[in-house]
Amino acid sequence: AHEAAQHLGRLFQDLLDVTKAEDGRLSNNPKVIDVVQFTSNIIDALKPKADQKGLRLFFKPLIADSGMKTIDPIYYVDVDADHLREVLSNLLENAIKYTPVGEVVINITGDDDNVVISIADSGIGIPAEDIPHLFQKFYRVDNSDTREIGGTGLGLYLVRRLVEAIGGRVWVESEYKKGSTFSVELPRISHEEATRIIEAGVNEGGRPNFTS
Repeated sequence: AHEAAQHLGRLFQDLLDVTKAEDGRLSNNPKVIDVVQFTSNIIDALKPKADQKGLRLFFKPLIADSGMKTIDPIYYVDVDADHLREVLSNLLENAIKYTPVGEVVINITGDDDNVVISIADSGIGIPAEDIPHLFQKFYRVDNSDTREIGGTGLGLYLVRRLVEAIGGRVWVESEYKKGSTFSVELPRISHEEATRIIEAGVNEGGRPNFTS
């Protein structure tokens, strides 16, 4: 009964979020985000779930020996922090949920125009025939590996809608029984542009337009 109530709660919340996405009621409050630090905070929050399963979380932008963040490059984006947090939390939770043993590797790369956040797992993978439909509403991979895990079939659809709302794109590469890699690409802004936006927010007397 407890699990059923939790499932209904998740379904209700997902339906609310999807409804907002579809009728244009999603808020959009962009802030300058240091993507490495922002992602690191999300990983820290979800680490207990990985620890419960004995999974290793490996965040590539951290120096393995010292645990310190690399200084260069720093990737900035100007997007809604709540939307990005929901996207990355959803993808990371899925990676943990669908990985019985092994590890989840999170990486951040980019060029002058874009930042790419990738989440790769050593989990159950996705059959090739399911991949084209994965981001559709209510679509769930249905096989012996997924039936006991559960889900609403709305998480990845909502991820796609949120990523599109903040000007990005999301895709997946996967091999059945070997793991999956979900990638989110966002428009990158320069350090100079990030500084200008932050200073403009401060000068207008509002809260600093920055989230880490």
